[in-house]
Amino acid sequence: MKSNFKSNIFKSLKQRRKNQFTFSIPIITLLIYISLGVFFALLVFNIITIMLFKNVDDVNLKDQARSKYERHTVNRAERGKITDRDGNVLARDTEAYNIAVIVGQDFDNHIEDKNEVAKVLSEIMNMEEKEILKVIDDGIKNNRYQVEFGSKGRNIDYKAKRLVEEKELKGIIFTPVVKRSYPNGVFASHLIGMAELNEDGDMNGAVGIEKEYNKELTGKDGFKDYNVDSWNYIVPGTMESEEAVDGLDVELTIDSNIQLYLEDSLDDMQEHFEPEELFAFVADAKTGEILGAGQRPSFNPDTREGFGTSWLNMLYEYQFEPGSTFKVFTLAAAIEEGKYDPNQYYTTGNRQVMDATIYDWEKSGWGTITYNEGLQYSSNTLMMDLLDSVGPKKMLEYYQSFGFGTPTKSEFNTEASGQIVWDNELQQKTSSFGQTISVTPIQMIQGFTALLNDGMMKKPYVVQSVVDPETNEEVYRGQERNLGQVISKETAEKTMEEMSTLVAGSLDINSMYALDDYQVTGKTGTAQIYDEKTGGYLTGEYEFITSFIGYAPVEDPRIIVYYGIKRASKNKSETWDFGVSRGFNPLMERSLKYLDVKDVQNSQEIKTIKMEDITGQNIEDVDVLQNDLLKQVYVGEGTKVEDYYPKHDEMLPSEVLVIVTDGERTMPDLRGFSKRDALLIMDYLGLKSNFKGEGYVTAQTIKPGEPLGDKQKVNFTLQMKDPNN
Repeated sequence: MKSNFKSNIFKSLKQRRKNQFTFSIPIITLLIYISLGVFFALLVFNIITIMLFKNVDDVNLKDQARSKYERHTVNRAERGKITDRDGNVLARDTEAYNIAVIVGQDFDNHIEDKNEVAKVLSEIMNMEEKEILKVIDDGIKNNRYQVEFGSKGRNIDYKAKRLVEEKELKGIIFTPVVKRSYPNGVFASHLIGMAELNEDGDMNGAVGIEKEYNKELTGKDGFKDYNVDSWNYIVPGTMESEEAVDGLDVELTIDSNIQLYLEDSLDDMQEHFEPEELFAFVADAKTGEILGAGQRPSFNPDTREGFGTSWLNMLYEYQFEPGSTFKVFTLAAAIEEGKYDPNQYYTTGNRQVMDATIYDWEKSGWGTITYNEGLQYSSNTLMMDLLDSVGPKKMLEYYQSFGFGTPTKSEFNTEASGQIVWDNELQQKTSSFGQTISVTPIQMIQGFTALLNDGMMKKPYVVQSVVDPETNEEVYRGQERNLGQVISKETAEKTMEEMSTLVAGSLDINSMYALDDYQVTGKTGTAQIYDEKTGGYLTGEYEFITSFIGYAPVEDPRIIVYYGIKRASKNKSETWDFGVSRGFNPLMERSLKYLDVKDVQNSQEIKTIKMEDITGQNIEDVDVLQNDLLKQVYVGEGTKVEDYYPKHDEMLPSEVLVIVTDGERTMPDLRGFSKRDALLIMDYLGLKSNFKGEGYVTAQTIKPGEPLGDKQKVNFTLQMKDPNN
């Protein structure tokens, strides 16, 4: 029994092992089954994910499929133009090109003749051949694909591009870009401003009117959206489009001729004095329109040369202590209050104020003199006496009524307000003669309009209109605006009568501002400069802001000119002896003659030269070309007028008229012409110009009468003339 029992157990164990061997799965097979299961699970998961989210590796499959058959093109809108009061373009969009040279030898169209490339490019860029070769050689040495030439290789015009392409040189490529063009260069630059492309390729205003009116100047881009089939044909019914809407045009009150005179004047002053700062502004005395505005340092918005040397728009943002030019407002307030008698006597010299002694600029004074004589001498003690007579509280009200201490609410959001500091007697007394108080040039001009318009103050403005170029509809029109009766008509007349003695009056002071053909008057200013380091004023000889704000003609003011210079580094003593007459006088006189202003106290009549369209006429048959008073420049030696510039209805004697004749164009003789005249003539002819020196042309690299052909650049040598000759 026992043996049978063991036998049965052994049989059972064998059977169990047999059964285990028969039904077991190999490990490899099991792993394969598991892998297949995971694979199909992931596959199903991915399919579900794609169906739900339409994404693979962060790529939207729907968008990818759409992009294969959908097309989107953008039609760029043109930025609006900025023009002067007569429609002359001051800023506009133009097509330009950036230059690059392919230097990588493994690429198609790479450079072959680097010397010839350098020679050709030097004719259209402001770079020497050796400079261009160095850039090319550096690129080859460093295994670069291509080289560029910085700002000198950007914004090349179409004419220059065609000139290079005609040479059929390999390796030169042009990339088209939109360029904001400023044809006059340094020309009311801080007022007009500058626009440039941002990272997104959009043109945005950076400074000036370009910035303040960026919204109006910027148009709305158009577009075309449509689908294509597999053969790249447009699918019917899928086209959607919108036309581009160009930006609005902004017309300024600036007069280009007056601005031209102003820039010439500043150039001469800059060369002669090399000051820290210069400014000059011209305004219509009757309306407050700004006719010209300029400053130094400045910049060329077309080339960006000088950009960043001074961000300040001095007309609106420059806060400074004006000095004695401010005294006319103290005078007007005293006259209005009946506290000024021109024949009343007072003692000059000094006044004790708090713990300070305040002197006249002539410390010993002039003894006992009349109020009018004190005004002619620009006496500080007179102003302090007038302040005492009117009273500090009342005088403050007058200064505020003239607009000081608050912005003029101009077109510029960054306009400064100036500051009336009136906390104690010392501040009040020094403010009465233009120290301690700070103003802006636009505030001074605004205040003067009240004196010259029977006491009614005018709001200065610089935007004449904003116009839709498509419909010619005026969106905005600038206009004369009265700000209020600051003083009575009688007071304004008496103030002007007193001011008429300030230039070549009974004491013959400030005669350097007198003009032969017009009676001019105004107020000089020699203001101390605040020193931020010490908290006091700069010390030393000629550490001043010297200025003059004047108007003409005296009997019927037409324009106001405000001229200033800060810290001359050359010919310093002249700023004390002659003020800013070197710049003020020609600017005032040329502007008045251009505006055909007659001085009622001068019988000499200023005659303009009438112009008509002379295109296509024989030169010998054109009467105006026989007028020796007109400065004529001929381009070519033909007998007929092919074109001419400028196309004005009237011209002043000594103005430049450029006549292009039929036949071959030749280089005109520009010796004796001013830098600005030469620049304008060259711009009109489409030639680049480089200048060495300042003043008037004494030499030119293309000789007079030499055929221009495909020449692109002229170098001029300039030299100053003796202003007394």
